[in-house]
Amino acid sequence: MRTLREVNRRLIDAIEEPPETGEERRLDRLAATLWERASRGEGLDAGYRCRVRYKLRTIAETTHDARARHLEHARELLAEHAESG
Repeated sequence: MRTLREVNRRLIDAIEEPPETGEERRLDRLAATLWERASRGEGLDAGYRCRVRYKLRTIAETTHDARARHLEHARELLAEHAESG
């Protein structure tokens, strides 16, 4: 569950990255969901992980560079999580 906590941390970093763009609420909901799953010891099934990575990619493509870097790092962590089983 360490990876989900790391992903959550990257999402929080993205939320805190100025300027505000209106994406913060969506990212906050996603971060809260990942934190809850990590706290309960739940993993992410392949389908859910794919949907989260897609959401992060679409937001990263339309946001400013500083926030996009955090989101891309979160996507990489999710990919590593998938590869590790």
